Amino acid sequence: MAIARTRFLAGVMAALIGLAGQRLAHAASPEPGDPTYHSLRYDDDFSSLATRPPAGDPWDPLKYIPLGDGPLGPTWLSLGGELRERIESYLNPSFGIHAPRSNAYLLHRLLLNADLHVTDYVRAFLQLGNMERLGDRGVTSTTDIDHFDVMQAFVDLRPPSPLGDQPVFRVGREELLFGFQRLIAVREGPNVRRDFDGIRFSDRWNDISFDLLAVRPINDATGVFDDHTNQKQELWGGYLTVPLGPVLKADLYQLNFTNTSATFRATTGVEQRHTFGVRLFGAADGFDWNLEAAGQTGTFRGKDIRAGMLAGIAGYTFRDVIGRPRIGLESNAASGDNSHSSAIGTFNAMFPRLPYFAETSLLVPANVIDVRPVLSFVPAEDVTATFGWDSLWRASTSDGLYGSGMVQYAGTNKTGSIRVGTELSADVRWRVDQHLLLGAIAAEFLSGPAVREALGKNVSFFVLFGTYRF
Repeated sequence: MAIARTRFLAGVMAALIGLAGQRLAHAASPEPGDPTYHSLRYDDDFSSLATRPPAGDPWDPLKYIPLGDGPLGPTWLSLGGELRERIESYLNPSFGIHAPRSNAYLLHRLLLNADLHVTDYVRAFLQLGNMERLGDRGVTSTTDIDHFDVMQAFVDLRPPSPLGDQPVFRVGREELLFGFQRLIAVREGPNVRRDFDGIRFSDRWNDISFDLLAVRPINDATGVFDDHTNQKQELWGGYLTVPLGPVLKADLYQLNFTNTSATFRATTGVEQRHTFGVRLFGAADGFDWNLEAAGQTGTFRGKDIRAGMLAGIAGYTFRDVIGRPRIGLESNAASGDNSHSSAIGTFNAMFPRLPYFAETSLLVPANVIDVRPVLSFVPAEDVTATFGWDSLWRASTSDGLYGSGMVQYAGTNKTGSIRVGTELSADVRWRVDQHLLLGAIAAEFLSGPAVREALGKNVSFFVLFGTYRF
């Protein structure tokens, strides 16, 4: 079975590379990270097509469809989408705790979006999605299958302002992404991305941006048009980004989270959590940095919450060396609970990016400390290779380890060891052109005593994927 699975994965990778070769025959490859198509598709901006001729891209006729013009500005429609095929294979998924020995499956994602601009002051955005899984994961997942549903649907009101700013009032369903996605993220790795229902006010003055939001996450169901708002959880607060100089910016935020069915210390109750945070980031002369700190207060079943998180990334890119190698160091420290304290000490990242630490997506930042040296380079134009060595420990031996959704791995709160393990990872991505991205990822998690004492095992993970955006 293992040999057959390996051959199947290799065949799919060969097919993806063959497709890439065909695309290269028709278009020159842009610089890595081409900005034409954003992770948040509502950030795509094709308004310039109104005044300049198409650049020869076959999708240009769908990017600016004029519907009329008037004294308040033009009315126009933009159509787009995304097709992603992703093959995943695990040995000992979920550390092998209440899980099969291995699995292999294909994740299919198709997204279609329509962006209607009615003059300069009103906008409506709609995104529909079809997400399927071929094969058996063997463990419970709510992010694999959603046969057909509304992924995003919102209306923007953009009133004129005499202050030179750009205010936007938004109501409806949308994806959210803030900062480095440590607390609020789109969840790109899983098949079904994360979205929210609610309201949001955004404003921008030059390089200063500000957001106020009050939203609830969406409960994804597998059927057709059956996703619904999660009435048990609510997120509201503010997020500010300001420049502090020519090479330094800061994020300042205050986020409030309520979960009426949270579980800590083996009991379920109402969690009310307030997060105060700051992030400093920038780049200069080959150096880059991204430092973040957050503290949490609140209550859970009458007990106080006192938790915190520190995270940092720093690196240096040798821009004049062949391959432009970058050496970096990443680290996270998210507090854990102390059973001898009356306060709940487990940090809750609420809606973090997945994967968070590395591509196995085994852990979220709760009761974890890690240090990860990283080496990346560009072996060929538009190809990026990244290698990481992540060492992980528990912050508290009286708290367990947490996976997606803040679900604690069974038995990990009863082990006495602090050492979680080591994860080795290799990630190679090829941006063929502004539409097509191919990638292969391999990771090995060598479980330490904190996992093995809970009957956990080593984990092997392998991914092949291709994403086409238009």
